[in-house]
Amino acid sequence: MRRRRRNDDEFFIGMVGSSYTVNRKHRKRKNKHVQKKLLFRALIIAVCVLVVAGLAALTAFVIVPFVQGLVSATPDEATKDEVAVVTTVPSATVPVTEAIVTTVPVTTEAPTTTVPPTTAATPVAEGHIKPQIDDDGSKAEMATNTICIWNNQAFNLFFSGNKAAEYYADAINGYAKKLPKDVKVYNMVVGNHTEFGLPERLIKDGIETDSQSDNIKHIIDNLNDRVTPIDCYNKLSEHCNEYIFYGTDHHWTALGAYYGYEAFCETLGLTPMDITKSEKESIDGFLGSLYTATGSSKLADNTDTVDYYSLPVETYAVMNERYGSSALTVDVYYPAATGGELTYGVFCWGDTAQFVIHSDCGTGRKIAVVKDSFANAFAPYLAANYDEVHLIDYRYWYGDFNSYLKDNGIKEVLFLNNTMSANTASQVDSISNIFG
Repeated sequence: MRRRRRNDDEFFIGMVGSSYTVNRKHRKRKNKHVQKKLLFRALIIAVCVLVVAGLAALTAFVIVPFVQGLVSATPDEATKDEVAVVTTVPSATVPVTEAIVTTVPVTTEAPTTTVPPTTAATPVAEGHIKPQIDDDGSKAEMATNTICIWNNQAFNLFFSGNKAAEYYADAINGYAKKLPKDVKVYNMVVGNHTEFGLPERLIKDGIETDSQSDNIKHIIDNLNDRVTPIDCYNKLSEHCNEYIFYGTDHHWTALGAYYGYEAFCETLGLTPMDITKSEKESIDGFLGSLYTATGSSKLADNTDTVDYYSLPVETYAVMNERYGSSALTVDVYYPAATGGELTYGVFCWGDTAQFVIHSDCGTGRKIAVVKDSFANAFAPYLAANYDEVHLIDYRYWYGDFNSYLKDNGIKEVLFLNNTMSANTASQVDSISNIFG
């Protein structure tokens, strides 16, 4: 019995020993399995953390700046300078032979010279004059990634280089090639306020922006003989301390546009109208695109004044707000313009597909201006030199441009863009809209 029990005990002990060995191996396998699961989970968590961190970095450093760039860049961009058509405007049934004189109210005071003497300027490389900007020594601040505020004014910073300049020049060369050989082709690229209003001291101190002088010159250098460049850089540089750009908006003022018009006339050998003999009307309370993009209280407390000038000839205009819409006979200046965010729309009624200014200047010349919104303040002055000025906004006009030129007897074409438009590929490509 004892032997049997002993054997049984030994069997039991052996079984327990075997069970223990098995259980120990099982536990080892189980522990390894648990360790693998924990390691896998840790790996998953690490990957998730890296993905979240990557998305956060992408949002902070790419997506947000890109969106802010879209909002603040006015690559003409994000801003629409449209004004509502008022019911008091004569309909398209008004005969175009009945000229409507531009309604510019006459002031009681005698007109004074509105063009101050030019400031001293020093030449820089390749023929451009370096702006001698008045500097009070105050600091600047970044309102967004692309908009700087200094001296209670906003500056849309410029970031581009030679490749974008070449792309624009090649496009203009190509568009010019599509036009009849007897049509003269001109091109004007206008720098913005940053180039002519932000002191070099601030740029050296860390406000990043690229040279628009270099960019414009590179565009000019890459235009072929078919295109005559109109370089208004020096005119704006000489007058940089005058009110040639708005402080809350990305456009040039009527005075700045006049200096561009002077450069145009000098290049073509035309006699410009004398703005000092014009009567000036003013609209206060303009808060433009750069205020909209920043919401800055400094800009809100320093609104712009939109001036516009009477013309030395009688004019009227025929407007098509959008391509194919009914034509309206209107004044060159929008008569109901008031202060607010659309005040720049006083010039040629803002951005419309087609706006034709008719003048009694009697030169027999006609010109088509393929343009962004900078041309709106510029075009009225051309009425002193052209019987017809056809504004074609490539963002809204989708016709057969060659047929249009032929049907209207137009032998001159000006492509006019600001540097933001000229260095934005989508804007440059949009010009092709006019060729159907």
